[in-house]
Amino acid sequence: MTTSRACRVPLLVAAASVSVACGSLQAYEGARLPAGERAVVRADPAVSAGLPVEVILRKVDDYDVPVSKTSVELPAGAHRFVVDCRVPEAGVVTRFVIDGELEAGVSYRLVADATTRGCREVVLR
Repeated sequence: MTTSRACRVPLLVAAASVSVACGSLQAYEGARLPAGERAVVRADPAVSAGLPVEVILRKVDDYDVPVSKTSVELPAGAHRFVVDCRVPEAGVVTRFVIDGELEAGVSYRLVADATTRGCREVVLR
């Protein structure tokens, strides 16, 4: 079975829309820094059906993080993160404030230490 070109175009447009919606937030003023001069911090998508634990980034320093963003780009240095850790099975959401020192050119991930009853901690790795 072949797919006509007309059928493939809407699929490509839909895929592009999803990747733009889940993009990264530049959480600093001015022009975008080159990759080697900025750090990237990733969390889970806010809509992540099926994950046993979800870490959702809510705020970085003075920047609110929209639900559509799964990561933030930041200059190196000290930053404060506000994250929600959700365990859907338990119906529990716990908020954490994390202070971290970021290095330029490094990618980080917010990772939860959780059980089926709730989150104990979220760390920046």
